[in-house]
Amino acid sequence: MLDVLKDDYFNEYYTTGFVETGISLPGQLVEEIKAHYKKLAEGHNDFPKFFVKNEHQAYLEGKGLGLFFSLFPKIAEKMVKGLYDRTYRKAVYGEQMFIEKVCKHLLSNDFQKFFKTRFLLVSYDIYLGNDYKRSAAGIHTDLPNFHHFYETENDVTIYIPLIDLNDDNGGRISVLPESKLKVSGNVLLKLLEEYFSKNSNNLDENGYIDPDKIKTEDLNAFIKSKPHQEIMDHYKSVISLAKKHYANDFNKCEESKGKVLLWNNKNFHAAEGWKNENQDREVYIIRLFPLYDTKISLKSKLHGKPFNNHLIDTETGEIIKYDQAVDVSQIPKQYKLKL
Repeated sequence: MLDVLKDDYFNEYYTTGFVETGISLPGQLVEEIKAHYKKLAEGHNDFPKFFVKNEHQAYLEGKGLGLFFSLFPKIAEKMVKGLYDRTYRKAVYGEQMFIEKVCKHLLSNDFQKFFKTRFLLVSYDIYLGNDYKRSAAGIHTDLPNFHHFYETENDVTIYIPLIDLNDDNGGRISVLPESKLKVSGNVLLKLLEEYFSKNSNNLDENGYIDPDKIKTEDLNAFIKSKPHQEIMDHYKSVISLAKKHYANDFNKCEESKGKVLLWNNKNFHAAEGWKNENQDREVYIIRLFPLYDTKISLKSKLHGKPFNNHLIDTETGEIIKYDQAVDVSQIPKQYKLKL
């Protein structure tokens, strides 16, 4: 994140886990977002879709559970759905209804001042809603997955509560600062490029890896490869460290309705239980990725919905929307970060 955030903001992020932007969404826009997601079906939950192609991650919770999930995939799918249903009343990915409105408001309030890097990919948005009966999300990191394919260890989360998150309501997010423990991720981009670039059938006309051209059996071979298994062992180790030895080092952030907070979802985080019996906990999130100098093109669809098709230019203060995923091969090398 040192190459992503300007120094003062990096220091704030590094020591606390957060960057307080001092920017809030207009009340009318907050209510517009809430009204849109209220119309969606109760129980809408997109999280279980990410389990497919990422079943190997179950091994991070223990060899027994991983083996069970491998042997009984249908039962595993039901277990995963049940887990997320107990946590969220609604979890909605990729609506894109408010990405431009929110980002234009942020940029009009000098949001670009936080960043060193010229370009930020606006990948997708998320809405999370839960009532007081749901269990809170425990300590975890949002591990890279093959549905996004392109992810980094320095993802920037725009986090906007749609209701006050405080001592009375609960629901506050807590983060383990990078100064305490960092989760490596960029090495995975290196491995993906090294492994899949060897087969010309995986490449597009610009010589970049096209994730949609990779065959299932080749992806499975990569998952079983020694370098990837070593990464998974590393993830398992740091997850264990975070839960056993750093549980008291998380910083909790109190946020008012509509206030914009920045943090990194690759760092360990957890949510406090929700206490308000009359209103749901609601959060709107936009995920930004820095662009690295790697020959991996971006996927255009996430579970059938467009994503990766907005780009923030921090020099001009603009957000640009594309018909397809941003063509990273056309971004000059000097504006990409080194892995």
